[in-house]
Amino acid sequence: MRVLTNERLYKRNTRLAFAANLAGMFFLVASIYVLFSGDEQFGLYLLFLMLGIIFMQVGIYFNRWNRRPDLGLNHALKSLDDSYTLYHYRTPVSHLLLGPTGVWILLPRHTRGTITYEADKKHWRAKGGAWLARLSQEGIGKPLLEAAWEAEALDKFLEKSWKDKTALRVQAALVFVDEQADVQAGNAPIPTVSIKKLKQILLKADEKSRLTRDQIKALSGLFEAK
Repeated sequence: MRVLTNERLYKRNTRLAFAANLAGMFFLVASIYVLFSGDEQFGLYLLFLMLGIIFMQVGIYFNRWNRRPDLGLNHALKSLDDSYTLYHYRTPVSHLLLGPTGVWILLPRHTRGTITYEADKKHWRAKGGAWLARLSQEGIGKPLLEAAWEAEALDKFLEKSWKDKTALRVQAALVFVDEQADVQAGNAPIPTVSIKKLKQILLKADEKSRLTRDQIKALSGLFEAK
């Protein structure tokens, strides 16, 4: 399998995470110092406190780039042949797999515990695990909405360049990369699997989603021309 990764983007965002966390800690410490300095500068204390919280939130957002889910996906799919290409932030989609079984949007999550899908509430839930560990781990979020956004971005990109009259059937899969995730979501609206079972799901794609060699070549040319 071929793997193309935007390493420059990863490096930039991990640096932003470090800088934001450092700035957040500085302003939080500064706010405590001002509060107990006895100078009655309550306005300055509030300013430093707000800046500290803002920078820490920015740091938490960018910390997800330090998790490197791309490496887990690479390892899980490394046995696929070279007719497959895995793109990480090199296309309009964050993590995209292109190959004979079609175009796949991969949605990786670092979430532990038992993963289920509650059909009546239309959302995924993670249960179990240590309480403190759950606070620090990545949430599942809204995979269906994320997949729709990414599929729309891909459609907009292809409608300008894709000359094949055949409609592409883009698929999406929610992948839990943490080894301590127990996925029991067979009733989910999109394939929801642990990292160990990802390859199995991808190779069982619907015949309507499969691509010819010429289609794969044309699509990879579009993605790699950027």
